[in-house]
Amino acid sequence: MRPTSASPDNIDAVTLTGSVMRSLPRLALLALTVGALTFAVLSLVAPRYQSEAQLTIDAKTGSNPFADPKQAGTPSDTTASRMDREAINTHIRALQSPALAGEIVSRLKLAEQVEFNSELGDVDQVSKVLRMIGLAGTRAGQSEQDRVLEAYFANLNVFAARESRYISLRFTSVDPALAAEIPNALADAYRAQLASRQVEETQDVQDALGPKVQQLTKDVAAADIAVEQFRGKVDAFNTGAQKQSLNEQQLGELTNELSKAQAARSEAEARAGSARDMLRGGSGEVLPDVQKSPLIQNLVQQRVRVERQIAELNATLLPGHPRMQQLNADLAGLKKQITAEVSKIVDGLAKEAKVAVDREASIKKRLGELKTTVVNAGPDEAKLKTLMADAKAKRDELERLQAQFNANKSRVESKAVPVEAKLVSPATASSVPVFPKKGPLSAIAAVASFVLGLAFTILRGVSAGARAGSPNPGHPTHDRRKSDGATAAARGAASTSNAGISMAPAPAMSATDSDSGEVAAPAVVASIDTLVQHIAARTPERGGFRSLVVGETERTDGSASAIALAKGLAAAGQPTILIEWSFGDSAAARALGLPAKPGLAELISGSSGFEDVISGIDSTECHFIAAGSTLAGADDADQVNLVLDALDEAYAHIVVTGEHAAARQLFELIQGRFDAGILAGTDAAPAALRDPDGTFLGFEVADIEIIRLKEVPGKGNVSRRLRNRELVQS
Repeated sequence: MRPTSASPDNIDAVTLTGSVMRSLPRLALLALTVGALTFAVLSLVAPRYQSEAQLTIDAKTGSNPFADPKQAGTPSDTTASRMDREAINTHIRALQSPALAGEIVSRLKLAEQVEFNSELGDVDQVSKVLRMIGLAGTRAGQSEQDRVLEAYFANLNVFAARESRYISLRFTSVDPALAAEIPNALADAYRAQLASRQVEETQDVQDALGPKVQQLTKDVAAADIAVEQFRGKVDAFNTGAQKQSLNEQQLGELTNELSKAQAARSEAEARAGSARDMLRGGSGEVLPDVQKSPLIQNLVQQRVRVERQIAELNATLLPGHPRMQQLNADLAGLKKQITAEVSKIVDGLAKEAKVAVDREASIKKRLGELKTTVVNAGPDEAKLKTLMADAKAKRDELERLQAQFNANKSRVESKAVPVEAKLVSPATASSVPVFPKKGPLSAIAAVASFVLGLAFTILRGVSAGARAGSPNPGHPTHDRRKSDGATAAARGAASTSNAGISMAPAPAMSATDSDSGEVAAPAVVASIDTLVQHIAARTPERGGFRSLVVGETERTDGSASAIALAKGLAAAGQPTILIEWSFGDSAAARALGLPAKPGLAELISGSSGFEDVISGIDSTECHFIAAGSTLAGADDADQVNLVLDALDEAYAHIVVTGEHAAARQLFELIQGRFDAGILAGTDAAPAALRDPDGTFLGFEVADIEIIRLKEVPGKGNVSRRLRNRELVQS
């Protein structure tokens, strides 16, 4: 923390508060007077009543000749259905048109109203006074129509609610009925104007649609005839439910047949190949087609009977027996016959596969020929499709325009056209005026006058305090604004607190360069004598030199060193005062044997004056101020600086002492406004508990001289010499 110089703009809060308190009766009287005058003037103003009508703006439909009425319920045209901000502003400008205003003025005969025609008289006493002094009335060369329209537009307010399609028509008048009648008349006239304009627009559309519908009817008929003639020319007739051409239908059918033929061929080839393989393997009898043959099944049964007989006779007869030979011959014949029949069936499957292949080839040939025909007929098909598309487009256009024509025809005949503006909230007469609000406005005027008067009083007190105070040019560190009253009180208390003691300041000791013999600021001093000589050498020409004496650590008490320093400076002829900043336990007062009395806390809070808190220290020319009863109220930085600035004018040196925590709080409170920081202690103090170099009470400082007091036992000190001097004098 860098110690900052006090501002020369510090204000004597006590004096300023007293000045404000003395001005309060005058300010209150001024406020009441202004409020009463405001109320009286507003009582002469005719009350104004306000009414409001609301219109809603909808999308315009039915007037677009290119809109499709079949899709009226669908948001197909975003641009037509969205009312953007520009469209709303267009309606607002139209509602304020002079032509529409002239219609309202004529319908309601506003020119016969005093409010709109100033030539007929004055609305109230204020208007009369303004006319008399030339601030109101008819301007030279102004016509009656201009006067009425000017008054009309001055009281009319047309605006749109944000992010909505609502338009508000607000009118203010001295007549509450007229204030409601004008917005309603304006809304009705504008809606009638829109309806009339849209009827005319719809009739214009009808006039344009009639010839167009007739021409399109002829074009559609001609297009249909051209399509049919070309269809017959190229033999492109449509058949079936889907109205396909013959070529397209045949092409589809052949494609389906080809798919079926390919499937049949694949199946036949698979069956034939499988039958040949099984025949070669000797298992042809298990083929499905073989098992379906009744002849083969009969032969198989005969073979089974013969095999059973051979098996039965094989136990009793030898193989060479005639019966056994006969049975074996029958068995061989049956097997040969079965094999022959199976071979026939396999050959039949092979023939079916060949037939399927031939059928597939035939279908492919026909399909290729048809594709060639379709390709050759491509230009004709394309031309036919073009003619059909043109006919369809003309037919759709004709249907749409016919529907539009019929819809507009019904609207024109019934005069029922969609109107964009709808009256959703008509204006009603109000019984409460919107102006003037005599009570609130009078109160505002009174409060404003009171605040302005209070500000002027405070500014005058600040200016007076700034002129009374002056900066201290001779002080090397501080630039403080002193309060004359506080300084005088401090000087008076200093002169009367210790009778018989002269308080004339000693000659100033200016700091010099090192070449001139300046007493260098030692980082460490070994005795109070050296410290007193060093501090006394830095006495400024004007103002006081402030020293803050604390223990080097929280366990060290620096009050004894502070007492010795203050007494030594007083003995050296320097007006000195010792201040204790330790609330609760006044160690310095107890060491000096001084009775309990109000201290610095009471001085700051204003409950005591300087003469009540300053005490003289016996047998010295030094004065003392105790801390006081409690810290409550002593934490006001402005008041603390004010007291210290006053003491600067009365004393050459101010020595402040206190416990470590309390001293740190004071140092931070007044932003380090001290000239010297003295750390009292011994070499036995642990290094870990000491402040590092360049810091004081835990703050980094640059413009404060830091001195470490390390008293060496046996050295002479100021206190001992003072006691010896007193013994000699006695």
